Amino acid sequence: MASWRQEFKETLVLGVPMAFAQISQILMNTTDVALVGRLRGEALAAMAVGQATYGMLLSLGIGLIAAVGPLVSQAHGAKNERAIARAVAVGTFASLLCCLVFCPLLYRVDLLFDWLEYPPEMRKLAVGYARAAALGLPFAFFFLVQKNYLDSISRPKWPMVVALTGILVNGLADYALMFGRFGLPALGVTGTGLATSAVNLFMALALLPICWKADFTKALWETTKREWREFMEVGLPIAGSIGLEVGLFVIGALMMGKLGNSEAAAHQIVLVCAATTFMVPLGISFAGSTRVGQAVGRRDFDGVRPAGIAAMATGCGFMMLTAIIFTLFPSTIVDLFWDPSVEKTLKVQAYAIEMLILAGIFQIGDGLQVTANGALRGIKDVKIPLLLGGLSYWVVGLGSATYLTFYTSLRHEGLWIGFVFGLTAAGVSLATRFLILSSRLRVDPELQKRVSVEALAEG
Repeated sequence: MASWRQEFKETLVLGVPMAFAQISQILMNTTDVALVGRLRGEALAAMAVGQATYGMLLSLGIGLIAAVGPLVSQAHGAKNERAIARAVAVGTFASLLCCLVFCPLLYRVDLLFDWLEYPPEMRKLAVGYARAAALGLPFAFFFLVQKNYLDSISRPKWPMVVALTGILVNGLADYALMFGRFGLPALGVTGTGLATSAVNLFMALALLPICWKADFTKALWETTKREWREFMEVGLPIAGSIGLEVGLFVIGALMMGKLGNSEAAAHQIVLVCAATTFMVPLGISFAGSTRVGQAVGRRDFDGVRPAGIAAMATGCGFMMLTAIIFTLFPSTIVDLFWDPSVEKTLKVQAYAIEMLILAGIFQIGDGLQVTANGALRGIKDVKIPLLLGGLSYWVVGLGSATYLTFYTSLRHEGLWIGFVFGLTAAGVSLATRFLILSSRLRVDPELQKRVSVEALAEG
C-alpha cells in the first residue's frame, strides 16, 4: 500500500503542473469563444469551423512531436544525456517539417470550405481565422518540443508558468485585435487568429532560455538515421492516433456546420467546456507517460503497472466530478458563453444545454482513453493503440454519430451520443491493452527490450 500511495503522490506532483499547463491552453480558447460570442452568431459559427481545421493540423503536429516525451523520459531514467539531446534535436527538426506541410494547407483552407458549400459570410470569416492562426504554427510546435522535454525530466513547473502567463497575453491580444483597441484595427474573428499566433510566439520565446542547452545545439548536427527512424516509429503512430481522435471532433464540427448556425455555435460552446475538463486527464496522461517511461529507463519493470494504473485512476476520478457538474448545472455553464440578447432568433442556448448533458456522460470514457494512451506511450506501444483508436473513434464513434445525426430526429444530440460510444470504446480497449502488457513486461525479456529506446536497450 505504501508503494501505491507513493505512486499516486508522484503522479500528482507531476500531473498537477502539467494539467494546469494544458488548462491554460484551453482557457485561451475559452477566452476566444467568450469574446467572439459577443459579436454575432455567424462569427462564433465561423470560428468553430475555422478552428476545427486549424486544430486538426495542429494536433497532427502535436502527435508527432509527442515522441519527444517517451524517448526523453526513458533516457532520463537511464541518465543518458546524449540520448536526451538527440531526441530534442530530432523533435526540433520534426516541428519544422510539420510547418512546411501544414502552413500551406491552412492557407488554402478556402478550397475545403468551398467544397463544403458553406455560406459566403461564414466562409470568409473562417478562412480569415485559419490563415491568421497559421502564422503562429511554427512557434506553437517549437514550444511543444521544449515543453515535452521539460515534462519528461520532471520539470513541468516552467511550462505551466509560461502557459498561465499566456492566458493574459492572449486575452489582451484578443481584446485589442478583435475590437480595435490601443490604436489597432478591429479585425473581428481574424483578430482572434492573430492573437493565437502572438501568444504562441510569446510562449516559445519565453521557454527558450529556460530549456535550451548547448548540447541540444550540438546535437542538431549529429542526429543519425537510427534516431530519426526511432523518432518516427514512435511519433507517426501517435500523430495518427491523435489525428483520428481529433478528426472525430473536427468532422463533428463540420457536420454541425451543415445543420445550421445555431447548432454550430452551440456545439462550439459545449466543445470548449468538454475540452477544458479534458485538459486535466490529458495532463495526468503526460505524467503517467513520464512515470512509465522513467521506470522503463531504470529497468524497473515492476514499477510500470502501478505508474499507469495511478494515472488512469486519477484521470477518471477527476472526470467523474466534471460529469456530475455538467449534468446538474448545464444552463449555468452555457450562460457563461452565450448572451441570448445578441441573437434572440437563434436557439443556441437551448441546443447547448442539451448537448452539454450528453458531454457530461462521456467524461469518464474520455478520461480513461487519454490516460491509458499516455501509459502505453511510456512503453513505446503506439501501433496497436492506433488501430484500436481508429476502430473506436471512426467506426464506432463517427459511424453512430453520422447515422444518429442525419438519419434520425436526434440531429445535434445524435452527434454527441456518437461521441459517447466512440470514446467509451477507446477507453475500455486501451486500458485493457495496458493491463495485459504491463503484466507481461515483468517476466518477458523480449518485450522488455522491445519497449525500450534502442540506444538504451543496446547499452
